[in-house]
Amino acid sequence: MIDNTDNYFDDDALESVDRFESMLKNNKPCYFDVHEFENLVDHYLETHKLAKASKASELAIQLHPSSISLQLKQAQVLISRGEEIKALNILKKLKAIESTNKNIYILIGNIYNILKKPQNAKIQFDIALDLCYDDKEDLLFRIAVSFEQLGLYDLALPYFKEVHQLNSEDAEVLFEIAYCYEKLHQDRESIEAYLAYLDLDPFSDNAWYNLGILYNRNNQGLKSIEAYDFCIAINEKHSKAYFNKANALALCDKFEEAIKSYIEYLEFEDDHASTYSYIGECFEKLEEYDQAMLYYENAIQEDETFADPWFGMGLILLYQDKIDESLVYLNEAKKLDDTNPDYWFALGSAYARLPEAQKTVECFREAINLDPYDPTYAITLAEFYHQNNKEEAAIDILLESLGCCPDDIQLQNNLAAYYMLASDTNAAEHYLRKAMADPENKIEDIFIQFPELENNNKFKQIIKANQ
Repeated sequence: MIDNTDNYFDDDALESVDRFESMLKNNKPCYFDVHEFENLVDHYLETHKLAKASKASELAIQLHPSSISLQLKQAQVLISRGEEIKALNILKKLKAIESTNKNIYILIGNIYNILKKPQNAKIQFDIALDLCYDDKEDLLFRIAVSFEQLGLYDLALPYFKEVHQLNSEDAEVLFEIAYCYEKLHQDRESIEAYLAYLDLDPFSDNAWYNLGILYNRNNQGLKSIEAYDFCIAINEKHSKAYFNKANALALCDKFEEAIKSYIEYLEFEDDHASTYSYIGECFEKLEEYDQAMLYYENAIQEDETFADPWFGMGLILLYQDKIDESLVYLNEAKKLDDTNPDYWFALGSAYARLPEAQKTVECFREAINLDPYDPTYAITLAEFYHQNNKEEAAIDILLESLGCCPDDIQLQNNLAAYYMLASDTNAAEHYLRKAMADPENKIEDIFIQFPELENNNKFKQIIKANQ
């Protein structure tokens, strides 16, 4: 909400407060002029003493019933008390009397924002701006902030940009512009605005931190790490920067450095369970399984209801062909979080090793149902069917997945291979043509997955004809 009160109270204003409180205490009437009542209401609103603000407003209207400014203060008090409709009725009457008073429109705009009618609020704020002949920059900024606080970044942004046009050296406005773009997922514009802000204020750890998030979100891992490094150099206690830097390092396969950054993060925060689990995952990627298991165990000791470390331990045991032990941990992870498709997929992979065909299919199927847009699950289930001489079932599951991922090259390659194995040359050629239309397709890899096609001359002829 746009604040119309004055944060500064001089000695005369404070003397009025003392007299007013003495009057209330001793129950002796005392005279206050319009300006004094304005100061009293502002003081009590600023100090969140709504009962006294209400009392001052009531007495003010009794003594000065025709004062527009005091009726505005009365409306402010009513808004603060949650009586927006009463305030709106007062303001509409005032608007008919004094239609050029911008403060009336500002307060009406505030009310519409509270009533979740932001477009109505915008209309009122824009009228107030048309009536604003001095300090327009400040009013624009306050309007923008009022929308920003409600999460209405698309409405806030144009006002911030107008402030920037009036004063391009205002660093605070640039930060808010960057932040709004970030929230609107307009990452390129947000990055540009943060960089412009950092030209004015290069020692803002928060700006470097936000920039790190944006770079990471746009797969610019090295720039992300660099931004977090600047953040930490400016403020070595910015704990989340260590955590995010560690995540970025891990995504760049810099697992040793990621572990170091996670451990530094632990010095600041008590978020031990998830951090231990992330460290365990880094050791897992480094194939240092003993260390990984140790950190996963630490994570479980911190929070035994946290599914990730159970999953991590299950995966390591699966890598080590300890299938029965693996199933214990993977099932526990699934029990704690049965909406994670990776957990179901790992379970399916474990059951496939036993082999338990029905459970394998059920688990892979559940992974596909939870995330039909990841073709890996369908391709793996199709391969399981293929290993069990069920080419038709393999084709069906891939066609189903293709409905969600119609342009996926791997699905098309696999369909071509299975159709060829099923002696359906026309269908195989159809999917090969589609797949090979993509210049990124490495079709030769299909022979690694399907070595039985290595000697299939017809398949090779189709590939050659479409290269």
